[in-house]
Amino acid sequence: MSETHLRNPTGRGLSALGDALSNALCACLISYCVVSFFAGQAGILAYRDLKEGIAQMNERIGALTEENKNLQDMRISLSTDADRMAREARDIGYLRPGEKMVIFPSAALGAGASSTPRDIEPLRAGSSTGLPDSMIKLLAVMTGAAVLLASLFMYIAPKRRQTLRKTEDRS
Repeated sequence: MSETHLRNPTGRGLSALGDALSNALCACLISYCVVSFFAGQAGILAYRDLKEGIAQMNERIGALTEENKNLQDMRISLSTDADRMAREARDIGYLRPGEKMVIFPSAALGAGASSTPRDIEPLRAGSSTGLPDSMIKLLAVMTGAAVLLASLFMYIAPKRRQTLRKTEDRS
């Protein structure tokens, strides 16, 4: 009885379908794990990007620390040196009573050309460069579907060849 069950084409078809489904399920799980490990939001590529972000933040901290030191020095200098305070006031447009300001065109073009750390775009915290989980799941399902179709094709193709050979032998 078991021998006839093995020869039953319907039983073999169900077995092939079960094999194809198990192959597809395994492919889905494996592809989901692999893609998540490398390209997910907590994957290796996102981790590398976060390390680069940390390095940029450390550079920014250094630049802001330097700017803060310069501003502290300027504050101390302005509070102790009256002549410097007058020069700085003139530089930003304050005049003593009775004074007049003359602005030369070449001097006006050079003003404001300095680059400060404020020109740097701020870094955004909490964002990840990895693929969203929904995209990874979609890729895994597509991989599983491709494996399912390939498994079914591998079952159907030899069966068709056998059918064609039988018809050729009969002729």
